[in-house]
Formats: sequence, C-alpha cells, structure tokens
Amino acid sequence: MKNYLLALAAIISVTINAQNVKLKDTRQEELSKRATEMGQISDSTRIFLRGSLNHWGLCDEFTRVADGVYVIEDYIIFNGRDGWKIASEDWHTVDIGGFAAEFTTTEPNKVKIGGDNIFIEGIRGLQSMRLSKITLDLNQMTLTLERAKRKYPHISLNYPNDTEFMTNDFEVVPSFNPDVAEGVLKIIGSQGEQRLNLRDGEPITIGANEPAETTITLITIAKATDGEVRTDTTTFRKSEPTGVYVYFNNVAGWAQPYCYLWSLRGDMNFPWPGEAMVWDADVVINGQRGWWKTQVSKRYSDFGEVIFNNDDNLQTSDDLSMDGVSMYYDGRTWGRVE
Repeated sequence: MKNYLLALAAIISVTINAQNVKLKDTRQEELSKRATEMGQISDSTRIFLRGSLNHWGLCDEFTRVADGVYVIEDYIIFNGRDGWKIASEDWHTVDIGGFAAEFTTTEPNKVKIGGDNIFIEGIRGLQSMRLSKITLDLNQMTLTLERAKRKYPHISLNYPNDTEFMTNDFEVVPSFNPDVAEGVLKIIGSQGEQRLNLRDGEPITIGANEPAETTITLITIAKATDGEVRTDTTTFRKSEPTGVYVYFNNVAGWAQPYCYLWSLRGDMNFPWPGEAMVWDADVVINGQRGWWKTQVSKRYSDFGEVIFNNDDNLQTSDDLSMDGVSMYYDGRTWGRVE
C-alpha cells in the first residue's frame, strides 16, 4: 500500500509539473503576430526576402517593377537549411510562404499568405544556388526562380552541431551543390596540411591525431564544368571536455529533447534545434533521479544562453543563462547544480 501511494504521489507531482512548465508554442506565437493584410499593400510597401540565410533581416529587398510585381536580380541563396519567406518589415502587411513541397526553377511556384518556409529543389543543408532573378507576382500569387547561366560551384560542410568539439574526432560531410563537377579539401592542423579529393556525401573524419586546444582549418575547393572555381574556409576547434553540463527534467514528456546554445557575444550559435540530449538514469538532482543532459563547451559555458525544445514548435519560454558551472532546469526553475 505504501509503495502504491508513493507511485501515485510521483504521478501527481509529474502531472502538476507538466501543467506548470514554462513552455511556449512558437507556431501559435508566430500565427498570432503574422496575419498578412494584403489590402494594405501600397506602392510604397517595402517587401523583403527574409530567412536563415540573412538572419531574417531586411538586407535583401525586392524592387517593384509593375503593379503587384516585385523582383530581386542576381541573388545567391546561401544556407537554405531553415528556409525563407517573403515579408514586410512588420510581418503583418506581407507574410508570404510556400506549400510543403520544394520550389522548382523550371516553372512558377504557387505561394500563399502565411505559408511554410520556402526551400528550393536541388539544394540541401548548407548548399547554395545562384539565381539570375526572383520574381514575386501578387496578382497570380506566384514566385518564379530563374537559375543563373553562370556556374556557382559551392561545397558545404555539414556537421552535427558546432565547430567546437570535445570528442576525440569529428565527422563532417561534404555536400556539393548542382554546379560542382569536382571537389578538393585541404585540412590544416598541428601536423601540417593534408589534401583530399572529395565525393559528394562521403564523410570525412578530422581531429583524430590532433591534441586538445588545436585549431583545424578546412578549405573546400569547388570546381565547375566551365572552369569556375570557388573556395570556402571553415575553422574547427578541438577542446578538452569541460565537465560542464546542462540537465533537463523534461516533465512535458518530449520524445527527444534538444539543447540549443547561443552566445551573448553574438559570434556563435548552434544551428537550430541544437544538440539531441542524452538520457542519464543515474544523475540525481534535488532528489530527482534521471535527467537529460548535454555537455557544454567552454565557448558557451561562460557566455551561453540555453533554450530547450522538441525540434518542433515547443520550447522553453525563457532564455536561460549559463554561469560557468553545470546547470539544471526542472520545468520551472533554472539553477546551479551544487
């Protein structure tokens, strides 16, 4: 009987915690803020291409060329991993997106008010594509993407979370955009320079023979069939494990929690949704056994902010600040692990 009462109390406690957990639904929040009012569009309305590729900012503006027709010329889509949309500065007058399918560069694509983030067929991850023109036609509610004739070879390096790693080695995956005919990778570390021929999608392991606190520079050289060559540089750092963790109680019952880290210094952040957290049944904090955890590298342990999420629409409602030591979040309280 005693064991039954204890189990019942635990269930009630979890239920209460789940009801009181400080979470927000980002999709509902977005819908409440972004209600396109197409009737308010005037000749002076400024319309922008906004997405992860430009930090959702206002640097890429469409030019009005006719009534209801707007264009951007000679534009390179960088990092379409999180997609992009077409919007006014306030997100109310104009908020236009696509349907679930990827957009093509062969015919006009239907767009709709609100809509999903836009992705282009043929590029993935951090890849890029050069477009000679992007045409938005509000009369037909279409978006036309025209591929540039000039080749733009580009090799992106896809990696799990961050450019700083605390494991013995680290895997990156080269990804060729449609203009790449052949690719080469230079790896520069403490042992000198290594040169490898790349294959699209074939993983490369770095850091295995490097000591901790080593900077490893990767230079991709992409060549197109017309002879056009482009190089890109990415720097990684192999660090000693910090032993600093963030722990998450996950009282909301997410199947897989994620830990998203970003820096107050503004120069670093994980790609969303962050790192998939690991379950540790042996950790005990404040009498609670079993927590999800993620080890935090030095660049975030002192200056980092934390958002826990479920890789969908739910996330913790407040940005949680690191303090140089291991921290925990039980759904309501963010505190130091003593």
